[in-house]
Amino acid sequence: MSVLGGIGCVLNIIPLANVVAPVLIGVAWYRMGSRTGQSLFRATGVLMVVTFLASVGFLVFFLGSIIGVIMSTPFVLGGENLSTAVAAALLPQIMGYLAVFLAAAVALAALGLATVVLELGSHFRAARVLNSVWFRRAAVARIIALVLVLVFVAVVLALAVAEPGALMGAAVVGGNFLLLLLPVIVLSLLANIFSAIAFFTANIP
Repeated sequence: MSVLGGIGCVLNIIPLANVVAPVLIGVAWYRMGSRTGQSLFRATGVLMVVTFLASVGFLVFFLGSIIGVIMSTPFVLGGENLSTAVAAALLPQIMGYLAVFLAAAVALAALGLATVVLELGSHFRAARVLNSVWFRRAAVARIIALVLVLVFVAVVLALAVAEPGALMGAAVVGGNFLLLLLPVIVLSLLANIFSAIAFFTANIP
């Protein structure tokens, strides 16, 4: 289980490969919880897998909705314009998809937030139960990254409200504005590295 969790954390750093990382890490947390008797670990593992499956379902629904609307839309000659009657007929269907889409997005965001909270708690619990400083370092790095993200969002919103032109200019000129996210990227990378080390070196009874 330690190898499984470590591999999942390593894959979490690699684009595309990180798609399967939550499943591997979730299974590792669940098995670790079963071995150590920690219900928090098991809950974290289950929620990580459920969130992954929900994300896949959300993506399938989103793509399926778009394809469904396109396939059910009869185009006029040349495929350039839609008749007013057809657009009016499709509006209820599009609004129905939009309502479901928003509800699913809110539910998925709630699952994601719960997963983040439980995973942080599991890291701190594992640091104590397994006497591993690497789990604690990974959790601290994640918390700092989250705080920086909140600060970044607050700054963006404040600029957007105070002076939208300044916000656009800062975002465009050399991309300097986006450099504020660099510490978040570095901390997220370190958090995954620390978690991988923690799993690989975990002395699980």
